[in-house]
Amino acid sequence: MNRHLHHLLPAVLSIFLVGPACNKQPTRAVDSHQNLIQQARLLVESLSTQGQPINYRAAQPKTIRWDLSQLVSIDQKQALLIPIVFNNDLLIKANFDDNQLFHLSYLTHLLYYSDSTGRNTIAIITDFPDLNYFQAPTRSFTGIRFIEDWYGHSLEKLLFTPDGRIRRYVPTNTGATKTQPDLIAVTQTCYTITGYNYSPEIGETETWTEDAGCAISFTYNDSNDGVGTVGSNGPGSGSGSGASSVTVLPGNSIIKSIKAYFQCFTNVGGSDHTYTITVCVDQPEPGTREPWGTSTSGSSGSSSGNNPVNSGHTFLILNETYSGTTITRNVGFYPAGNVSPWSATSQGSLNDDDLHSYNISGTFTVNNSQFFNVLNYVSQGNTPGYLYDLNTNNCTTFAINAVAQAGIYLPRTIGTWVDGSGDDPGDLGEDLRKNNTPGMTLNLNGGSQNSHLNIGQCN
Repeated sequence: MNRHLHHLLPAVLSIFLVGPACNKQPTRAVDSHQNLIQQARLLVESLSTQGQPINYRAAQPKTIRWDLSQLVSIDQKQALLIPIVFNNDLLIKANFDDNQLFHLSYLTHLLYYSDSTGRNTIAIITDFPDLNYFQAPTRSFTGIRFIEDWYGHSLEKLLFTPDGRIRRYVPTNTGATKTQPDLIAVTQTCYTITGYNYSPEIGETETWTEDAGCAISFTYNDSNDGVGTVGSNGPGSGSGSGASSVTVLPGNSIIKSIKAYFQCFTNVGGSDHTYTITVCVDQPEPGTREPWGTSTSGSSGSSSGNNPVNSGHTFLILNETYSGTTITRNVGFYPAGNVSPWSATSQGSLNDDDLHSYNISGTFTVNNSQFFNVLNYVSQGNTPGYLYDLNTNNCTTFAINAVAQAGIYLPRTIGTWVDGSGDDPGDLGEDLRKNNTPGMTLNLNGGSQNSHLNIGQCN
């Protein structure tokens, strides 16, 4: 399958690590979409009974989000791109991106297509962003892309460089190949992926290591470019904890075009359109005002030393309903690069948080004018020069300021940490719980990562 796969890659380079698309499809296209889904499901079911996974990732229980599948075109043929959500929290890190933790569910897609021989087949695409991508998330993807079959066999590895080039590594008997006119040599360094897995079914954690082949190092005519090994240390290894070591990480599902992400919403007055805004809080220690806490799942997007540490998170769910139609978008504010108490600022970045769980929330019904005031405020989060600041403009500050544009004024209790202070999810969650904020519907049961998914398609 590898010899056919590389011919289709240029057609699908732009569809990965991009937020949900809004497409209004005619009936014929919808029927075609459903037929492709049915065919793909049958193929996946048959593959699941024909072989055994060869690596840890491929063996993990997972959910293929057929309801979020997108139609794409490959060689003028329709294909499907479908997100994959792992049932357990799987965190990995790569040393070419400054050892940032990633949720595997945000990086992995299934591609169903017809190859150059006309055979229907699938590939598992996993993108590992590098540091350049998080420093400039509005640019095209940079990093390493793994392309594998259903069982985890490597089909191809691609390097996406900041200059827009794509490098392909094809192993030969000598371990080196020349695939571009300016590519002099390819060398390989074998590496592993090390991850951190929390299983809610057994309530335990484990560090896992996977033989992932070899990294790729390129030498060009005009420069020496390279990429480091992936996953030299697992986030579950090592020691150390406490706020003094906490680093807040970027989001894992960056919204590259907030205009496109919000374009499904309609600004219509009157009683036939209902608009709601939900402030969702993932407290580090639910039911307390603690600004930091240890985490068994590391789901908050922060790290302390080599151990996942929960800094919590605050984000918004934006919803519009009318005439049986519902549009829902999740958005949170993150740093584009790592921040810590000693390096507190970074370019701001908006993230699709529809897979982020939370333990408490408050919902407000607003009119169309108030709703769009909030959208306009949120939209600045990706603007170059607009900074995330751990102390003065973090995810919680951003959410509080955003809903204030709708006349919703939430309490501000300032938390403190080593070398810093500011709004924080721990305090905001308790403020929602204990203050009778006017117009708020309080939810004390929280929401799981699959309970508030984005809904709605449009042009």
